[in-house]
Formats: sequence, structure tokens, C-alpha cells
Amino acid sequence: MAGVQLSALSTLNYRNLAPSTLEFPAGVTGIFGENGAGKTNLLEAVYLALTGLTDAPRLEQLVQQGEQEAYVRADIEQGGSLSIQEVGLGRGRRQLKVDGVRVRTGDLPRGSAVWIRPEDSELVFGSPSGRRAYLDSLLSRLSQRYGQHLSRYERTVAQRNAALKAGENWAMEVWDDTLVNLGTEIMLFRRRALGRLDELAREANEQLGSRKVLTLALSESTTPEQYAYDLTSRRAEELARGSTVTGPHRDDLLLTLGDFAAGDYASRGEGRTIALALRRAELELLAEKFKEKPVLLIDDFTAELDPNRRQYLLDLAASVPQAIVTGTEEAPGAALTLRAQAGRFTEELRQEVGA
Repeated sequence: MAGVQLSALSTLNYRNLAPSTLEFPAGVTGIFGENGAGKTNLLEAVYLALTGLTDAPRLEQLVQQGEQEAYVRADIEQGGSLSIQEVGLGRGRRQLKVDGVRVRTGDLPRGSAVWIRPEDSELVFGSPSGRRAYLDSLLSRLSQRYGQHLSRYERTVAQRNAALKAGENWAMEVWDDTLVNLGTEIMLFRRRALGRLDELAREANEQLGSRKVLTLALSESTTPEQYAYDLTSRRAEELARGSTVTGPHRDDLLLTLGDFAAGDYASRGEGRTIALALRRAELELLAEKFKEKPVLLIDDFTAELDPNRRQYLLDLAASVPQAIVTGTEEAPGAALTLRAQAGRFTEELRQEVGA
């Protein structure tokens, strides 16, 4: 299967990265260096340029200290054609362009990258909001309609909550129908998508050597059939709390390992395996949807103390058309190796045998 190809990345005033343009070949690019050298920031810049997405709480955190704006650009080969994606960043604003034309995040190629990082363990041990964000992000990339519905739903919840805080019971008639219609679509899409996500994550968990079965399920605060009734029956509670207490914004992605909730009973190693399985499932779902493999980004493969998971990551990188892998040591078998030092990246030339 063909894949998205990042041919070059340009950055300016992005975190601690020195202004530069880096070219990337097909296959694996390995980036090594000490912690704090800029490896993770580079992967973050790649992910942002390819998808338009970032986990940064505030966009200004991505801008180098002392500067007002930052810029990243990805030169991409996809489906036999070339395109340029640009992201401009400033205080509270993000501007995206494709081939010079301004676009929204949802207009970018949605299956272009998957990022695996050590912090993914929080998908298992962290809060329901983190798992819900993972699921919503993935489903928004699989379906532009889902992303649009989710955005409208979240705005409606915010407006409804404002009315609840103000004690405006009459306003519920304005918001409830919209909330039910949007929320029902979200719940039904989640249910449809979860069947395949569960299957792929279970297979990946087995490939990683786990002897316990991984199961994914939804914990829903209501159902499409009950949603309208639940909103009405819990009105007094909502007015007292000043917030909407039922709906897909309160749901959780349940991860069960064997017969027990993974977040409560899995070891740290088992949690890391589950997180890897979720990212592998994400990779496969995006590839199935868009008929091409995403660029795979693996942050700090050397953080894996378990040799099986470390080798799994390296094998996964070698199995896709293009991967960028970082670590404190060189990634074996890389087509290109870069050394990271203080936000700069220089090619590490191989020593010829017998030289």
C-alpha cells in the first residue's frame, strides 16, 4: 500500500528549533540525541504541519520565546502529486494554507500521520476525558461529518451550560432538540466505529505478546433512545449544578484487559502495551479509510525498556513507507540518521566497513 511522503519540513521560530529545512527520504529516518535536544519538538512540528493538530493548551506555547509568530511547512507527495501545507501560529490563532490557499483543519488530509509517544500510557491510566479526546480525534479524522457534528455539539453544550448557570430553565427548550439530534449522531457513529477499532486493538495487543485479551467498549451516560427523556428528567439536577450532566461529552472509552478494568489493574508495562495497541489500531484504521499508509512518528523508542515492545516499534516503523523515529541512541537500519543538538539536526554519516 502506498503512503503519504513527507519530502521536506521547514520551521521558523518553532519552540527551540533553529530555523531550518530538513529533507526526509522514504523509509526510516532516525533522530538521536540527548533529552532536551529538540527531538520531540521536531516530531510535534511534523505532526502539526501534516494534520494541523496540536495538543498544546495554548498556541503561543509553540512560539519561540521572544518571538510573536511561528511557522511550519510540509512539502508532501501524496497520490502522485505534490502539495505544500503551511501553518502559521500566533497568540490565540492558527492559519492553515494548502498550496497557498487558506483552509480549515478539517480540510487537510486527515490520514496523513500517526504519532506514538511515551505519554500514550495516559490513555490507559489517565482520565476519561483523555480517552474521549483520543476517540473523538480519531473519528473526526475518519469522518469530516463526525468532526462537524462534534464541534456543533460542544458549542451547544457550552451555550446550554451558560443558560443553566443563569437559571434560565425556559432556554432548555431552545437547546435540547439540537443537543439530542447532534448527540444521537455522535453516539451512533462511535458505536459503528468501535467494532473495528476493538478488533484491530485486540489483534495488536496479541502481537505485542500479551496473554490477556484486550476489549474496547463505550461507557455511555445515556442512549440515543433515552437521551431526550434523560435531559428532561435530570433538569433539576442540571440547574443545581449549572452544567449538562448527560450526553456523549460525559462518556468514556472502557479498556478491559482480561476480566478487569485496565486503568485500575494493569501494570505499567501492560498499560504501555495497550497504548501501543491503540496507536497501531489508529494507524490501520486510517490506512483502511484513505487507502494509503500515514507517516509514522515514534517518539523516544529507547524509552521502551521491554525488548519486545522496543522491537515491535522498530518493526512497525520498517513496515510503513515512511517513519521518523527518535531516541537517545541511533535507530538501527535507518535510511537517514540525524543527530539532534540544541534544536539543530545534522546528518550522521555511516562509517564504511574497513575504512
